Formats: sequence, C-alpha cells, structure tokens
Amino acid sequence: MIGLVRYRIVSACWIVGLCLSFISQNLFAQNKELKDNKDYIDLVKYYRYLNPDSAIFYVKAGLKKADEENDLLGKAALLNQYGMIEDNASRYKESKEKYLSAEIIYRNEKNDIGLAATLIRLGVVEKRKGNYDKAMSYFVDALRISEKNKHQLGMLEGRVVFSEAYYSLGDYENALKNLQIAEAIDRKIPVSNFSLNMYVSYGYVYSALGMYDKAIYYTKLGLSKSNRVEFNGLKISLLKVLGIAYTKKGDSKNAAIVFNEALTLTRKVKNVLREQSTLIEISELYEKKQPDTALAYLKQALTIVGHHKMYRQQITVLNKMSELYKKKGDLARALALREQSNDLAEQIFYKDMMKQVANLEAAYNLEKSKVELSELTTKSKEQQSAKNVILAIAFGVFVVLVITTVYYWRSRRLNKLLTKANGKLEESNGVKDKLLSIIAHDIRSPLVSTVGIMRLINDKELDEDMQHEMVNKLMLHCNNSLEILDKLLKWGQMQIKGVRLNTSKFNPLPNIHNNLMLLKEVADQKKIKINIDVPNNILLDADSDHFDFIVRNLTANAIKFTNTNGEVDLKASVLDNNKIKFEVKDNGVGISKARIDKIFELSATGTKGTKLEEGTSLGLIICREFVLANQGELEVESFEGKGTIFSFTMKGFLKKIA
Repeated sequence: MIGLVRYRIVSACWIVGLCLSFISQNLFAQNKELKDNKDYIDLVKYYRYLNPDSAIFYVKAGLKKADEENDLLGKAALLNQYGMIEDNASRYKESKEKYLSAEIIYRNEKNDIGLAATLIRLGVVEKRKGNYDKAMSYFVDALRISEKNKHQLGMLEGRVVFSEAYYSLGDYENALKNLQIAEAIDRKIPVSNFSLNMYVSYGYVYSALGMYDKAIYYTKLGLSKSNRVEFNGLKISLLKVLGIAYTKKGDSKNAAIVFNEALTLTRKVKNVLREQSTLIEISELYEKKQPDTALAYLKQALTIVGHHKMYRQQITVLNKMSELYKKKGDLARALALREQSNDLAEQIFYKDMMKQVANLEAAYNLEKSKVELSELTTKSKEQQSAKNVILAIAFGVFVVLVITTVYYWRSRRLNKLLTKANGKLEESNGVKDKLLSIIAHDIRSPLVSTVGIMRLINDKELDEDMQHEMVNKLMLHCNNSLEILDKLLKWGQMQIKGVRLNTSKFNPLPNIHNNLMLLKEVADQKKIKINIDVPNNILLDADSDHFDFIVRNLTANAIKFTNTNGEVDLKASVLDNNKIKFEVKDNGVGISKARIDKIFELSATGTKGTKLEEGTSLGLIICREFVLANQGELEVESFEGKGTIFSFTMKGFLKKIA
C-alpha cells in the first residue's frame, strides 16, 4: 500500500514537472528572438538535459540556418552540441560522427580553441568505449593546442579529462596531480561545467583512496556552484559521487537522501543514462540489509535499460539481480536471471549464428511434418480397402527406404561436418601453440631483460649515465612488450568475434597525420624523415579504425627496419576502379625472399629491427585481415639491403571540388 501511494506521488510530480517544463519552454522560446547561431546554442544548452527532444529540434534548426548563411564556425559549434546530446543518450557512433564533422571545419578554418574542445569530446567518446590509447592521444593534442594559445578554459578541461582517464586506469596519484593543476587554473576564471567536472573527479579519486571527508568536502563545494539549468547533468553526477562517499563512509542515512535527490533530478531532466546508473548505486546501498528494496530499484533500472536497448547495462543489472536472489536463497529465480543475462549476451554477440540455428531447426521440423503426413496417408489407404493392403505395404516399405536413405545421407553429411570441425579444432590448437610460443619468446624475453635491468638499478652500483642508459633500455623493453600484448589482444578478439566492419566516408589525410604524431618520437630517435604525398581531395569508404591501425603498423615497421638517417615515404594514388592505393616505402634493410613467402603467417619467432626493436608478424596478419575486410588487397615488394614497399588498396574516390 505504501509503495502504491509513493508511486502515485512520484507519477503526479512527474506529470507536473512535464507541464512546467512545457510552459517554461514556450515562455523561454517566445521571449528569445533567434537572431544568430549563438542564440540557438544557448537554447540547446538550456534544453540539453531539461528536454533533449527540444534540444534536438533547436540544434537542427540552427544547423539549417548556419548552412543558409554559410556560417561554418556556427555550424561546427552546433555539431559539437549535437554530439553531446547523442553522447548523453549513449549513441556513441552518432556522437563521434558529429564531432568528426566539427573537427574538419575547425581545422579548415584554423580555429584552435574550437578544435581543442572537439578533440577532447572525441577522446571522451573513445574513453567511454574503452579505447584509452586513442582517448589519451586526443587529450594530449587538445592540451597542447590550449597551452600554445594560453586558453585557460581549454587547459582546465584538458587537465580534468586527463584526471578522469588516469582514474579509470587506477593511477590515482597522476589523477590527483592533474586535478591540483586544474584547481589552480579554475581559481583564475569563472565557474564552468569543467569546474564541476573537476569536483566530480575529486570525489571519485578521494573515495577510491578512502579519504571520504575530502571527497564529501569537494563534492559539496561543487554542488554549491551547480545551481544553473545547464549544470543539471553535472549536478546529478556530483550528487551521485556524494552518495557513494557517504555509503563508503558508512553514513547510509545521508547516502539515501542524496541518492534520492539525484534520482528525482534525473527524472525531471529525462537523463536516462544517469537515471539507470543512479538506480544501480541506490540498490548497492540497500543490498546488504534490505535486499528487497535493492531489488525494487534494480527492477526500475532494468525497465529503463530494456526500453532504451542499453544491452551492456541490461546485462549488468540482470547479473546484480541474480546475485541478490542467490543471497536471499531464491536459487531458481537467480538461475533464471543469470540465464536471461547469458541469453542476452549470446543474442548480441552470436545473433547471426542463432538465426542459422533457427533456420536449421525449422527445416528439421518441416521434414518431420512431411514424414508424419506420409504415415497418416498410408494408414488412411489401408483402411479404405483390403485390396490395397499389398500396395500399402509396398508403399510403406518405400517410405521406410526413403527415410532410411535420407537419414543415411544426413548421417554421412553430419560425419563430414564433424570431421571438418575436428580439422578446425586441430588448426585452432596449432594457432594456440604458436600463440603460446610467441608469448614465451617475444614477451618473456623482454620481461627477463627488464628484471635484469631493474636488478642492476636496484644494486645502486651504476653511475648516473649508465643508470640513465639502463632506464632508457627498460622503457624500450616495456614499450615493446606493451605493443606485442596490444596486438595479441586485438588478434585474439578477431579470432573470437571475427573482424567487425564500421564503414564511413572520411578524408584519410587527418587520420594519417594523427597516427604519424604517435610515431614521431621513435622516428626522431633514429633521425628518420617521413615524407607524406597524399592528396587532400580524396575520400575513403572504409572503416577508419582499421585504416588507422594499418597505417600506424606499416609505418612503425618501416621505421623499425630502417637505419639511422633513413627515409620513409607514405603516398596515395587514385585507381580507375574506385580504389585508392596507399604505399609505405622505406630504404631500410629489406626482407629476404624466404621471409616474404611466409610474412603473413603466424611465426613462432620475432624479427628484430635495426636497433634490436622486438616484433612479431601479428601486426601484418591483423593488417591483412583488416584490408581484406574492407574489400582491398595488401601486397609487399622488397629487396635486401635496398628497402621494402607495402601497398594496400581501399574503396574510395576523388572529392569533387565546385
């Protein structure tokens, strides 16, 4: 009864909130004459959390006006706002597309401040997807641009996102260092959403370190500055962090008050992403002493993630509910929820396979129905006339022979499939053995060297120069091991899930520059010059992530096998069949004929570069898989002592210039 009353009160408040939101929306729009794109951006910021549908309406209207007036910078700013709306709704693919479009405009218009802000948004998307290497690369570029222009707000934002990334990686010391730098910058400028993000990060870091009073202090300080509509999303985050700090401190009463305030605000502004996460946090508050209350909150979260197709969050909620039912002793329901979670995971990752199984099952049922119909027909004929007994028996024998033949051929076909499956299993075991050999040789060897170097340093018998040299070698071994592990993980993911393709039309030149920036330090150490000859007016119709990996890996290999003071050329040309051909050429040591014949096979031993850099053939194997997935070809041509040319093609065309 109490739950029903509470539900009616919440429903009534929600309806009243909608009405007030509608009235305020009309009043706000009526009192605001939309003269330029700045007015549209103000409206979008106002409605982004309060009413996302209205925000989308105004951002589209603003983009239309920007196109009519050829206001490129206004269009870029609106695209950034559009990306944030998509980001809030967990539509990461759509948000990345908006940010990339804005990035192109800012680069063409040479607007560094807008470019830095857009790079940070791209980094945030990659971080939320778990791609920390890409995220950190975007953050570094953005901070470098802001520091060059002495843009305080951009520097504040850069330090805050760095702290968030370090926190996600468990490096709390570096997270705090970046927050302290951010706090010093924040004192010099007015309060912004980046200021509140800083207080959120302080709360998370200090809670993780067990310093709950400091976490509570900083989150309350942030809440005191968050009473503006455009700060609603961050206010929810601050409330949630404060609730977590109270929970970990053991103050359940204040934690419940804060979490309920956060939940009310999420429903008011219709921020479903934060609403479901807040419900999960509240459930954790009650799961030990009031499991039924915790389950009630998790059921609300399950309804939200199910309605909005947040599959990963749905799996998380189902697993939490299963654990709670298990603790309560309701093993049947716990098992059912766990099976539902597993079914959802299988539905996501093996949807095509399930479809094929369903088709096979339908075919089997059809065949079974045909057999049953045949038997019924035979019995009917037997009953019609005694004269047809012999014919019926003959027909029955014929049917039995047909069924026997069918089952014989089916059994034979299944045996062939089983033999084929066994062959694939043996092949997989072979690949596994090769993979273990690579781990044993190419990862164990650098680690053994690393341990040896660390022992030398620990003995404190080396002079400063030798110790510096040993540290550099240590960093080199660690970087090599990390590079090999990254390729092993990507290769393993491909073996399990296959190559996933996410094509889009993009200009490859910015991608090339971004990837070469990551290799600049290595090239500079060997004094290798990298020449780029890629037209600016070509567009690729391919997976940009695959393209990035191919360019980065082939260029890294070229640097690795080129002597000091060498050169690496990267160029592109347009072919007749709507294909773009890319070449990565070096004047390095070259590859032997025997090695080229097996260069795209998984090798048990690595090949060392001109400065003894470690490597395996995994990178080239992954490159080849990515090129084939994008309907291209990867070729290699090499002469020992003269150099090597790796070339690959992808679908693309020349962009028409008006």
